[in-house]
Amino acid sequence: MTADRLTILHVYPRQMGVSGDRGNVAALVRRAAAADIETQVLEYAPGDDLPTTADVVVIGNGPLSAMRSLGDDVTRIGGALRAFAAEGVPVLAVGGGFDLATNEVVPTEGAPVVGFGVFDARAVRGAERRVNYFVLETRYPLLPGAPKGLAGFEDHATRIELAAGVTPFADVVSGGGNQAGSPVEGAIVGNSFGTHTQGPVLPLNPQLTDGVLAAATARLGREYAPDAEQTATIDRYAREARATVDRYVDKAFKRIA
Repeated sequence: MTADRLTILHVYPRQMGVSGDRGNVAALVRRAAAADIETQVLEYAPGDDLPTTADVVVIGNGPLSAMRSLGDDVTRIGGALRAFAAEGVPVLAVGGGFDLATNEVVPTEGAPVVGFGVFDARAVRGAERRVNYFVLETRYPLLPGAPKGLAGFEDHATRIELAAGVTPFADVVSGGGNQAGSPVEGAIVGNSFGTHTQGPVLPLNPQLTDGVLAAATARLGREYAPDAEQTATIDRYAREARATVDRYVDKAFKRIA
């Protein structure tokens, strides 16, 4: 963070950005502005020089074919992304981006894809496909008094196998989640999280956006305090969207054979 500017690093926006993932970046920018924090968004493409500093990192959703197309670039920048997470920089990995941020992605056919290794886990393809509204109780640290209930959408056929001691991102209220024997979803390491929650997840759940920005600013010695008047309209839209999910979650189909 330079002066009062928060740097958001968007990794592989073309290859890993098929589910409106720019919406997560936009939510961070808009929410930071409501707290009088200026932002800059840097986009990283394969082969670029990775910025040496960042305050938030976003990795979006993408198919296995996109992951394979990235080749050795994933290995080349994996150490830097792991270092960001170890330093307390929030790394947000969603959908296929979460899979890619584990140690490896194991497909149903072909060789495994080496991941960034931000999360001590592996993503195994070929699980029961889950296409459904998603309701969760997050374990990610939020601002005091913020509701822990999250809503979104899941569409994946991946089993996430967490290593011993890795904290899940959330407990599943309705949905498939990690599909690894217990009703949990995603993973947390430090201020970073991975999840298959789409929607996009941050615009749908402003309290989660606040939690990420609070973590990003706290490590830089600044308090995060969004202006409720400036966020009132966005918050209302998010509440209405989450209410729709709650209304229809039990009526939606939960799996594809």
